Amino acid sequence: MNRVWRISAVGLLAAAGCAAQSPQPSAPVEMPEPKPFAHITNFFRVNDQICTGGQPRMEDFEKMKKEGIRAIINLRQASEHDVAAEEAKAKEAGLRYVHIPVDGREMKDEYALEFLKATDDQANQPAFIHCGSANRVGGLWMIRRVLRDGWTLERAEEEARKIGLRSEALLAFAKDYIARHAQN
Repeated sequence: MNRVWRISAVGLLAAAGCAAQSPQPSAPVEMPEPKPFAHITNFFRVNDQICTGGQPRMEDFEKMKKEGIRAIINLRQASEHDVAAEEAKAKEAGLRYVHIPVDGREMKDEYALEFLKATDDQANQPAFIHCGSANRVGGLWMIRRVLRDGWTLERAEEEARKIGLRSEALLAFAKDYIARHAQN
């Protein structure tokens, strides 16, 4: 009986060895191009004219120019970041630079007005709009979507959250601003 098992085992091993194929080289796999701004927190392409996100690196401005961006709209306060160095680097790359120092903890109507003016200006498009994380960008962009583009509040809020809006205070400001400035 032992001999039968051995013969069966040898036969199975031989059959398995014959059935197994050596690995064949596979066709080369095409890797997708890495996104040039994947390192920017919440980088989001809203449309063909607007990209949003958190703080870019200084070396990003040259790349942005090559990608077709014409203007940088910075919503960070000077106390948060070296705005002068950023502006110099952006202008050195041939980009327009708009600075709207938004205090996200104490929102004011003037921020929304300046934002709408900057984003209405065709000379500022295509634009990259940023703050530290895209939270303020999302709140102000929501206002633009409803008041300028005619979107519903719900649709604009959904997009604002995709952009980076996470502050309930900014959301409340945006909704209040929209309610006070909507054309009836």
